[in-house]
This record gives sequence, C-alpha cells and structure tokens, in this order.
Amino acid sequence: MPTEAAFRPALEMRILAAMTPSPQEEIKNAAHAISNMHVATVPGDHARAAGHAAANLCSGAGYRLLYIPTELQQLITQAIEIGYATALQDVRDGDFDGVIREWRPGLFEG
Repeated sequence: MPTEAAFRPALEMRILAAMTPSPQEEIKNAAHAISNMHVATVPGDHARAAGHAAANLCSGAGYRLLYIPTELQQLITQAIEIGYATALQDVRDGDFDGVIREWRPGLFEG
C-alpha cells in the first residue's frame, strides 16, 4: 500500500495548479497593467496618431487577430499605441534630430 509520502507530489501539484492563475486571468492582469501604462503614456495629442498606427499594424496581422479574446486585442492595440506615442514624443523632444537629417535631408534644404 502506498504511503502518504507517495501522494505528496501529486497533492503539491494540485495545490500549485490551484494557485497559478489561468491564462484568461493572466491576460486580464496584463491588459490591466498595459491599460494603466497607456493612460500614463499616451497623451491626448498623440492618441489619434497612435491609434492610427495601431490600426494599420493590426490590419496587417490578418484575420487571426479577430479571433483572439477581446482583452488580448486591447492589450496588443494599447501596447502598439504606447510604443508609437513614446517614439513620437522622443522625436518631438529632439532625440533623433541628427539622424532625421540623415534619413530625410530634403526636409532641411532650403
């Protein structure tokens, strides 16, 4: 007859599984964190451009993006918007002035 110690690993696995959040909970937690970051990072004057950039990238992802959970769609969209708005702010702050002159010399001819 098996001893109590023989059942301990199985019991520990069940306890661990019960403590681990489900994939849906993980998506909701990540979506909440990204949403908070989005509010703090995407100002109103960048929101339209960031939303447009996210829509373009998401439409390029194809039909598969339509069939993922809504929370995950929102997470992806907001993450793209955060990146775009952050890059836009860096450009506005002049962080890329030198390289923009290299990339687009015609803008500065005159």
